Amino acid sequence: MFKKLSLFAFALLLIIQFTTCLPRPTSSESEEDNTIPHGTSTATPSLGENAVPNGRKRLESSIYKNFENFLNFRLERTNKIAQDVLADPSMNSIASPAMEEEKNVLRKYVKDSKEALLAVLPADKNDQHNRFFFAIGKDFVLENFNSFNRSRASETEQLTPEQQVSWNALKKHGILEYSEEMVIRANDFAKQIVDDFDDYMKALSTVEKEKEKEMVDVWDAYKKNEIGLDKVEFGQNLFGALFKYDSKA
Repeated sequence: MFKKLSLFAFALLLIIQFTTCLPRPTSSESEEDNTIPHGTSTATPSLGENAVPNGRKRLESSIYKNFENFLNFRLERTNKIAQDVLADPSMNSIASPAMEEEKNVLRKYVKDSKEALLAVLPADKNDQHNRFFFAIGKDFVLENFNSFNRSRASETEQLTPEQQVSWNALKKHGILEYSEEMVIRANDFAKQIVDDFDDYMKALSTVEKEKEKEMVDVWDAYKKNEIGLDKVEFGQNLFGALFKYDSKA
């Protein structure tokens, strides 16, 4: 059940979940309206969801809140970096359509990331399904910036002069420091999941332990160092198991 996940695979898991589970927009919906899926699921929770122990629901809610905080940190920092890059004089050093496109991508990200930061999940939609849609929507916006950054940080592809200008400006305005901090925060987030899961396991009654037998067995194996995962890796896998879209609902 639990296999090692790298940080990249951890992020990739979210993108895969997004692309396979979210409904595709119709041709009548504008690109701007679908940058972040503000809409929430209208599905009625199944009996299975209602049967989930309250402790499990609180655990999932806590994980979601911490994940949203992590996403908002990334949105805020990358929004600032994008704004600083756009304001850098070097971004006007080349007069070409390609350079204008570099700036247009960043301008759009500044707008989209600001909207994503301001977006709030309605209190009456705070269930597992809608939390999934909402958080993955924020992550989808972030991926636009990540893609821009990755292509310009490439060590194997030759950059165009315009891309090189953008990459130099990104480095000047803190993209490398942000990347390092993101790894630290991602690891802290994964460790917090393990700590919260530990509290959840300790609070389970005998009857609840029977209902959560698979999780209890995995937890016991982890504590005995039988599954070969450190705390960060185990937290990443717990995230994949506890924060997901339930297609049965």
